[in-house]
Amino acid sequence: MAKAMKFHSPGSPLSSVGRYTPPAIFFHWVVALLIAIAYAAVITKGYLPRGSAPRALSMTIHEWAGIAVLVLAVPRLLWRLIAGAPAALPGQGWLVRMGSAAVHLLLYLFLFAQPVLGYLTLNAGGHVLIIPGLDIALPQFVGKDTELRRSIKEIHETLGTAFYWVIGLHALAALWHHYFRRDDTLRRML
Repeated sequence: MAKAMKFHSPGSPLSSVGRYTPPAIFFHWVVALLIAIAYAAVITKGYLPRGSAPRALSMTIHEWAGIAVLVLAVPRLLWRLIAGAPAALPGQGWLVRMGSAAVHLLLYLFLFAQPVLGYLTLNAGGHVLIIPGLDIALPQFVGKDTELRRSIKEIHETLGTAFYWVIGLHALAALWHHYFRRDDTLRRML
């Protein structure tokens, strides 16, 4: 078992052709960090007293992390469309390739849908986001509507819960490839 836990694959170093490009790696890890911050903030909010300053701060962190995810999702997707991704590693069957493609598609949909739904929830709740330090309000796309807010928020929360599982599956697959298949799947994104 100790041999299977080695950090790197045996064999030659990973070539730059087999790796993701530096911008793709940057977008991946910064967006992953922002998603972790958004999740941590909204979970923390649930443990804080209603109306308290720490609860409001937690929600503000959640909102701005979500906005940052959306802002970075656009160049991330454009870069993916322009630069593409490295070819599948040798020995990966069609089921692994199709599963990977499906999870990546879901993750990209999530990167856009969750922040948009969260922002529309704020709009329908009558909340305006002001860019800190600039006092510029972000545009409102829907007016205040309590019923619409409730519906959009429910979808936002349901997708958020579903994506705990998709993100977990993505991370577990990377670890499975690294520690059990002993291939370069994870190393390509490091």
